[in-house]
Amino acid sequence: MVLPRGYISHSQIRAYRECPLKYRFYYVDNLQPPVNEKIFLGEVFHAAVEHYFRERISGSPPADDVVEDFFCAAFDDASPERKVSWQSPRGETRERGLAFLRYFLKNVAPQARPLMVEKELSAELPGSGVQLKGVIDLVEEDFCITDFKTTTGRWSASRVRNSPQMIIYKYLFDRSFGPLPSSMKYEVFYGKKAGNVRHQTLPVLPAPDAVDSLLAMIAQVAERIAAGAFEPNVTVFCRNCEFRSRCREKAPA
Repeated sequence: MVLPRGYISHSQIRAYRECPLKYRFYYVDNLQPPVNEKIFLGEVFHAAVEHYFRERISGSPPADDVVEDFFCAAFDDASPERKVSWQSPRGETRERGLAFLRYFLKNVAPQARPLMVEKELSAELPGSGVQLKGVIDLVEEDFCITDFKTTTGRWSASRVRNSPQMIIYKYLFDRSFGPLPSSMKYEVFYGKKAGNVRHQTLPVLPAPDAVDSLLAMIAQVAERIAAGAFEPNVTVFCRNCEFRSRCREKAPA
């Protein structure tokens, strides 16, 4: 089975399920629209968190101001180069990201026990030859799989209970290291303004058949991608799609 990138991942699966035509624009046609400011902020936040944990694992935990300087440099160096769709003023977004990072450094980082950071794992799916890949934000010493999110609003517990992303991570982790006893959780930092940052720790508690159901869904998505099935999925959210201007031109008749 031949896939555009040679493998499948959670981000690809999510894109395809959202809209197969949008998947084609991203992964087949390699179109690069301006990135949403929220995604850009999340990327820079993750880079700073990764830097912090890598330094801790190496035995040299950095001071908070060093991590903040890393964030600012990454934000400032990347934003002129990236095409970012700024919905809020650039400086305001930067300050909100710094507020997320300061909250993380004060309230979350001290309790973490990092073992692996940004760990890329892959495994061949049974019976298909498809490679499934994922990059885990953090694996702690008790083998807890942790993913960090930045957003504007509070998440519900039901949103993450059967999270496909985390079930993929756990599946890849078990395939790579054996079925070790481990938990999964999201650390969610949210708020629309720098002065109003909040935080949630949300456990992921998948159903007993979650892995089997997920693998069946991934196999179906991979088969459709390999077959070139890229029909548009027309919904009320199309008006906010970054590919809206191309959709009528590229959509199949």
